[in-house]
Amino acid sequence: MIRRRTLLTTALAATAAIGLAACSDDGEGTGGASDGGGSSDGGGGGSALSAVTVSEDLGAEPTVEFTAPLEIAEADATVVVPGDGAAVAEGDTMIWRHLYVDASTGETLQSWWQGAPAGGVQVTVETVGQAAFDVFTTMTIGSRFVMAGWQQDQSGQARSLIQVADVDRIVSPLRAEGEPGSPSGTFPAVSLGDNGAPALDGAPEGEAPTATTREELIVGAGDATREGDYLTMHYTGWKWSDGSQFDSSWDRSAPFSFAQGAGAVIPGWDENLLELPVGSQVMLVVPPAEAYGEDPEAHELGGETLIFVVDILDAAHLAD
Repeated sequence: MIRRRTLLTTALAATAAIGLAACSDDGEGTGGASDGGGSSDGGGGGSALSAVTVSEDLGAEPTVEFTAPLEIAEADATVVVPGDGAAVAEGDTMIWRHLYVDASTGETLQSWWQGAPAGGVQVTVETVGQAAFDVFTTMTIGSRFVMAGWQQDQSGQARSLIQVADVDRIVSPLRAEGEPGSPSGTFPAVSLGDNGAPALDGAPEGEAPTATTREELIVGAGDATREGDYLTMHYTGWKWSDGSQFDSSWDRSAPFSFAQGAGAVIPGWDENLLELPVGSQVMLVVPPAEAYGEDPEAHELGGETLIFVVDILDAAHLAD
């Protein structure tokens, strides 16, 4: 993946136990409460979720109750409220509204209902771990689930966390769809494989632009991307200097997601993926100052102008 100065990140790094990170209006009163499930008292011999209750009112911010500090000895996940939508399958990319609670203090760290970005994850064992995978692949859209596990924060410190999330949708389709755009012809043309993966028809020629340039190759028909969105996309990147490919989410068969405007990605991305309808495909030509800097010793892509072709697959908005 493309990470800022290293290769794109989130506030809490994804681990095998908990999903991606995501702090809006307080919800109205909650309904009944559901035992979080599990098989022990949460004291180290089994699931911590047996000691956690989560509210069931899907119209309000979840409330999470337990006695802190809560020891998490093993990763676990369970459904609190089953949804009535389509089933979640292996390889799907789920989008959800969620909150994180510090298991050691009971403090809510981040919440979509309090202004944090939405979140999501691709449902694979490698991404979420076996415990979460086993639950996710029995869920349906509209479900509320709870997970116990660990994540690293931005300082690298591991945190024991409870995550509660309401599954909103599955990302589909996994390629840009819309009307043809009107590229200038200044940059290499793009051809698409059968699955939608892009390829440059030739190496770049001439002088590279000195500021990020955006061209719309396909104009989608979905909601426009906004500041603070949790964006999901496929992308491929090439070097301007020789036209060689250096990265592609298509090659991993895994869409990439990040919270726009959080400084989690290179500036050329953070500042130029706004006001685009979902379903669009854009080319971004990004100079070193808005990518990985001028110094090749500081980063392997330092000094390089980069070309990206990005398919905007989904944009999960902040709470209104």
